[in-house]
Amino acid sequence: MGGRAVLFASLALAFAAWGSMAEAAAPERCDLGKFAELPVTMVGMRPRVDVKIDGVDTPFTVDSGSFFSVMNRATVQRLGLSTKMAPFGFAVRGAGGSDNRVDVATVKRFGLGAIDVPDVPFLSLPDVESSSAGLLGQNVLSLFDTEYDIGNGVIRLLKPSPACAHANVAYWAAGQTIGVVEVEAINNEQRHLRGTATINGQKVRVIFDTGASSSVLKRSTAERLGFRVDGPGVQARGAARGIGPHAVETWTAPFDVFEIGGERIEHTRLQVGDLDVFGDDMLLGIDFFLSHRIYVSKQQRKIFFTYNGGPVFRLEPVVGRPAQAAAGPPPVAAAPGAPAPAAPADRYADAPTDAAGFVRRAEASMARRDFTAAVADFTRAIELEPANPQHYLQRANAHLGARAPVLAMADFDQVLKLRPGNAAALVGRGRLYMISRDVVRGQADLDAAVKADPDTALLVGAIYANNQHFEPAITNFDLWIGRHPDASDIADALATRCRVRILWNHDLDKALADCEAAIRHGPRTAAMFESRGLAHLRRGESDPALADFNQALKLQPKLAWALYGRSLVERAKGQGPTADVDLAAAAAIAPRMPQTAREYGFEGPAPAAKAAG
Repeated sequence: MGGRAVLFASLALAFAAWGSMAEAAAPERCDLGKFAELPVTMVGMRPRVDVKIDGVDTPFTVDSGSFFSVMNRATVQRLGLSTKMAPFGFAVRGAGGSDNRVDVATVKRFGLGAIDVPDVPFLSLPDVESSSAGLLGQNVLSLFDTEYDIGNGVIRLLKPSPACAHANVAYWAAGQTIGVVEVEAINNEQRHLRGTATINGQKVRVIFDTGASSSVLKRSTAERLGFRVDGPGVQARGAARGIGPHAVETWTAPFDVFEIGGERIEHTRLQVGDLDVFGDDMLLGIDFFLSHRIYVSKQQRKIFFTYNGGPVFRLEPVVGRPAQAAAGPPPVAAAPGAPAPAAPADRYADAPTDAAGFVRRAEASMARRDFTAAVADFTRAIELEPANPQHYLQRANAHLGARAPVLAMADFDQVLKLRPGNAAALVGRGRLYMISRDVVRGQADLDAAVKADPDTALLVGAIYANNQHFEPAITNFDLWIGRHPDASDIADALATRCRVRILWNHDLDKALADCEAAIRHGPRTAAMFESRGLAHLRRGESDPALADFNQALKLQPKLAWALYGRSLVERAKGQGPTADVDLAAAAAIAPRMPQTAREYGFEGPAPAAKAAG
């Protein structure tokens, strides 16, 4: 038995005693016995649930794309869990490559919902997840039928009776259009939710992955469909990370038609990434899960889903709670003679009944950029718990998303009345003051935030930098980097400090050192090469600047600063026609690029005067 099989078998045995309790329903009736109901809070684009590790409440990110549950090594050490080496040759592969620094930690009591399960194994990796203690993966999720009702803030683990083998298990979907996708059987050697979709009429293999912050199409597959990184309508998105040591460059691009399970989405944009999707073509990420209610039937090897409304992939802000989809295939019915499913006992109501439920639904709306709906639900939470400052803070952020800064400011003020010195509210209010050019009050709030919580210094530094207050920006970056020399995102922080010093045109030796350290210790992304090229350009080092700009543009052909910087080097070398091409390309991507560059002291040719008449 291979290493994976041993791990999967040990967990299956741990849950076996509990699994039988939901299977005693009458054989003639489809009964969806509820094993556990997990409230879900969206933290950005990460669906988080609370479990118990040896009695301690511990947040985990639900990752249906992870073959096994994983815990941060720092969390393992903090909780004092016993560990052993993973089987020889065992490695974890993700979007960022493979990582063989794997241990196996054992949780003596794993609390899932109302159930405690003994001796549950977790993989342990360094820096696997920054927003929670780790990932809850398919070795747990695939033991059950799983209902992803993330738009309403809940995931349910269900044990259907044998009579559900041919039933339409989308029990909530009376009168709605139901999509159905066949998926591969999950076993010890295949632990991904794999199905098939079509893009522009061509089949693609997809993995349903709540751990992906957005859906992404593999670059080689996209190129088979006509994608080019320098093609029309293609926009650089920057670098993305997953499990593994590397970052991958990503883009967004237009596609004519995406179809899955009978659902058809026309004229949409998809994210394209230069990554390996486990031999498949596409990850359907949390954006797909937020815009659908999904039931994974292990028994039938099918996924049933209904559409919640709103954009599926593009995630622009929407007004109000969108209506259900009107177009699509006819509703799916149960097979002739098949029993209708019984809803899980005391099932979760779609409409929240308490403040926590409204907050979870609001956070899901925030993730979908439906800020109007989020404001409404946060307001209901405030009505139920008017003394809770967190609700006002969350509503303030929803107001910001809805472009209502005056209302956001009022909520930040209320937070600080209820909880003076709240760092997050001080940062939010300080940022609004800075944007409105009230620098005195803005700086007072931002400095107070860092005094209350020094870990806010990185964000505060970015706010100062975005408002061209470079000296306090560097001061705050210095503070954060000094406190977090081994942080997983230290390379990004160093690259940011490098970029700010370049724009400030100050301490250029330190700027170059920061950029080189970022490239040495972090992923070698286009943005990092672009920044180092600008540092060389400031220092008058044209040849290394040109090499870095070329490398950046090889990775991302549509980087405006790299194109503009290269045009300056080319013009200085007497390559006027080539420089003109790069300058025009930079201006096509960012029309104000030449003006912005001159404002920062990067001298280039003035725009050509238009002929009179």
